[in-house]
Amino acid sequence: MTFPNAVDFDARREYALRSIAELARRAKEAGRLRPDFAVDDVILVLMANSGIHASSPTAKVTASRRFAALAIQAFHASPDASPLPPVARLAPPASASQG
Repeated sequence: MTFPNAVDFDARREYALRSIAELARRAKEAGRLRPDFAVDDVILVLMANSGIHASSPTAKVTASRRFAALAIQAFHASPDASPLPPVARLAPPASASQG
């Protein structure tokens, strides 16, 4: 009530997680996303990306882009992909954390 224009971060997070889960479901059905992918994997990538430190803003952006490309390639479905370790549950418990 004190901040009527404040953003409802919980609602936006839930919307984002549901959207990612739906996109992942469709990508798995199309055979484009590895079957053991979970929404928590996106959260893990975002957390890892936020930890990138570099000597300059340009180097940080370059490293971030390379990291994103590597992560995206790792998510691709591949018949010779090794199984992943168990999912680290990073999404809030109330969300649809499996994708």
